[in-house]
Amino acid sequence: MKNRVIYGVGRSLALFICAIGLSVTAYAQATLQVNGRIKIEGGDVQGSRAVVYKNGVKERTITTDLNKFSVVMDVNSTYIISFEKNGYVSKKLSFNTTVPSDAPTKDFLPFDFAVSLFQQYDDINIVVFNQPVGIIRYEPSMGDFDYDTDYTKSIQSQLQAVLDQVEERQNEEAKQAVDQQKEKAQQAKELAKAEAAAKRQEEANVKALANAEEEHKAQLAEAEAQRKEQEKRDAEALMKKKAEEQAALRVEPIKEEKPEPIAAAKPEPIPVQKRPEPLVQHNTSLANVNSGTENRRSIAATSGLSENAVRPAREVPRMEQNDVPEHLRPVTVRNEDLIVEPSKVIKLITYETAGVETEYRKVTHKWGGVFYFKSGVSCSQEIFDRETFEEADEQIAGATRSR
Repeated sequence: MKNRVIYGVGRSLALFICAIGLSVTAYAQATLQVNGRIKIEGGDVQGSRAVVYKNGVKERTITTDLNKFSVVMDVNSTYIISFEKNGYVSKKLSFNTTVPSDAPTKDFLPFDFAVSLFQQYDDINIVVFNQPVGIIRYEPSMGDFDYDTDYTKSIQSQLQAVLDQVEERQNEEAKQAVDQQKEKAQQAKELAKAEAAAKRQEEANVKALANAEEEHKAQLAEAEAQRKEQEKRDAEALMKKKAEEQAALRVEPIKEEKPEPIAAAKPEPIPVQKRPEPLVQHNTSLANVNSGTENRRSIAATSGLSENAVRPAREVPRMEQNDVPEHLRPVTVRNEDLIVEPSKVIKLITYETAGVETEYRKVTHKWGGVFYFKSGVSCSQEIFDRETFEEADEQIAGATRSR
């Protein structure tokens, strides 16, 4: 019987020790999974991080999939997760996973949360965010984990004051952003308007240039047509002139009237001088005949007459053209006209001598071209200037010039 008791006692002790071991094993295996999400106000999660501390020691840093991440926590520990991003206010959550010894031995439901980070402003005091914005602990009445409402109430007013300032600043920035957007839209509108005006101006310039080129081509074509027409008229005039010259050659030439030769002056007869008688040596009648000869004898005067009496007659030379009397020379008539047309100015100079006409033309086009013609044939400016001014002046010296 004792042996049974011992046996029984031994069995009961074994069962007690086994139960304690099972309880410790169950608590050792119990965990809390937290599922978190980071939201960045006015930005994205790129560059954000979640730093996990366990019992005051940094355990790991999460930098990927921060839109939805999970952390498995051991019970009976203290965890802090710090949510950070450069230029934004950091926030912390504290997790106290301590579980009472009489709590049910089970895995706890996952705890879900979200943390929003806002932009940091230098003139807003954010000291309150140096402490956790929330504490999660085991709630015996729920048999699970939840926020510590007493702690939340203790810092709620401080957090709200900061959040109100942040919201006001965000509203100002939003208004500024709207104003900037409107300004950018207005600038874009004005830029588009200026670009459209510049495009229209460029198109107008291109069109004007094309019109100018077309007009220039038309002027060149007109000038070429006028030149050909002028050449045609000049050629016809030249043919007409040649025909007139050939017709003039068939007309009997006018006989040149030769001046009658000047007859040689007949010598006066030499008077026969009688020898004076001695009785009439002082006769003054002979002296009166030779009056003005300073009392010289009349014989001296008669000797001069004798010399002229034997002088031979001079031959009258044939008269050259330059020796022709002015009233018998052919008359050269110079006519000068100025013809003004819409696209050119024509200076017309003609010389007419004995029915033969020589025509000179200087055609000045308004587009800048200048052409010279002599009797319908193109000539150089040198020929035109020389024959219409210098040489022409020499040819018509003493002639009648009409304008």
